[in-house]
Amino acid sequence: MADIDDPLFVQYMQSDDVAMAEASDVAYKHELNVNANPATANETTQKLLNERFTEPHFLMPQFSNTHAITIERPNKEFILAVRGTRPTNISDLAADAQILLNDRNNSRVNSVEKLYQSFRAEYPTHKLTITGHSLGSYVGHQIANKYDETFVGFSHPASPLGLVSDNLDYNTTASHTIYLTKNLDVISSFNKYAKFTDQIISLPQKKATQRDYLGSHSIDNFLPNKKDKLQPRILKTKRGRNVYYSTPNAEDVRRSANSVAHIDEFENCYPGAPFEKCKKINKKL
Repeated sequence: MADIDDPLFVQYMQSDDVAMAEASDVAYKHELNVNANPATANETTQKLLNERFTEPHFLMPQFSNTHAITIERPNKEFILAVRGTRPTNISDLAADAQILLNDRNNSRVNSVEKLYQSFRAEYPTHKLTITGHSLGSYVGHQIANKYDETFVGFSHPASPLGLVSDNLDYNTTASHTIYLTKNLDVISSFNKYAKFTDQIISLPQKKATQRDYLGSHSIDNFLPNKKDKLQPRILKTKRGRNVYYSTPNAEDVRRSANSVAHIDEFENCYPGAPFEKCKKINKKL
């Protein structure tokens, strides 16, 4: 069975939470873009956003850095996506060690919190969802809990030393969701049994990541499959002499902005309409 055929994964793919996974992955890429060329990093990251999202999503450079990115959504809501660990980054590993030791004064949390505060100073009432993978999930969760923000995390790290503090030091009324894999993840699986204050959802691990020792912790488990993405279903309806085309599942489909089907091209192929267009549509079908 392909990953895309799993009912739980399909349900997840049709939710808005998959957009948070995409944003979390782009946060990783943004740090690499900045390191490669700070002058073109924002432009390169924006191209990634154009590819990942069906509707326009815009990087906000003034509220983004190598630790997190802020994205403006088409409905004037926002995403703060916190980057996870890059194994060759010493400061990332230091922050990971603080999580393991349950050090509440985490250096990465302090850094991203300043970014969050600068955003809120300019946008005090706009809807914001904080997200992140691994280290980014931990950092985002701490900030979301402190400021009562909506949160979606992936492969959230867990420390046995934080069992009491993670559950008792919790005062948010906003929605908090954490996605894990069903397979054993030595970094995150403890959350399945010890985190009582968040909604925990376990998805099947991708076949492509099962070859790796830490594959169950990979952000790839929560991203759309490159080969098996949900495709738009074009529905052909005849009414007398008129033929109509529609895409009833278009809103459920997450595709690259470069391959978005313009729905108006499929509508009203009636006699007298541009026949060349209709021939092309019929050929596609």
